[in-house]
Amino acid sequence: MPGNNAPCHITACTGAQGPSFVTKIRARTDNQVDHDRAPRRADALTLEELVEAIEKELKQMEGTNMTPHCKRPVFHKLLERYDGDMQDLERFAFADTSKNYTRNLISTDNETYALILIVWNKGKYSPIHDHPCDGCWVKVIDGAINEVQYREEKGKLVEISNLVLDHGVTYMNDSIGLHKIGNPSDVVDAITVHLYSPPYDKCRIWFDTNNAAKSSVAFSYYFSEFGERADY
Repeated sequence: MPGNNAPCHITACTGAQGPSFVTKIRARTDNQVDHDRAPRRADALTLEELVEAIEKELKQMEGTNMTPHCKRPVFHKLLERYDGDMQDLERFAFADTSKNYTRNLISTDNETYALILIVWNKGKYSPIHDHPCDGCWVKVIDGAINEVQYREEKGKLVEISNLVLDHGVTYMNDSIGLHKIGNPSDVVDAITVHLYSPPYDKCRIWFDTNNAAKSSVAFSYYFSEFGERADY
């Protein structure tokens, strides 16, 4: 993976950029320096090339009644090819340390896809949630994430999978089940890139695994959009 091999550090943004609990990921972490030692694959995509490839594939899918099952391998391969260079991602990597995680919009057409960078604070997780879209693809950029999958069984949410991923791409949609994602480390933050197709503005969340019928509605929002703090 090309780019700056300097260790990553997080600096506080103050004044006009925001309060002291807002940080920016400025470079690479020690963990990502290790990833740089692996040879760059010949068909690797930069961030700009990834966005272009996603939009090209979606354009070709128009009017074809492409099913979520058929979409899955197409975007999985694109995200596998993405090089995850933090120099490209740096301007999107806002982190609100007062929250469990921070959602930053990289690119969207507001109809067929949204590409998002998420910074996961140390030891923090999302609620269990569904995916009211064809699918969610997640690429680990830095650190590691813990994905726990659930399915409804006899009125409860039963854990069916529990994985820790420090590289690669994972996929989720509602035909597979529900899940939560988080950062299992209490030492370093984690960074992931998510592709949703199509984008959605709300989802269901669960806090009690003993009561599958009791869910809440959570509305999606972005802390930043296209590299700038969102103004809601």
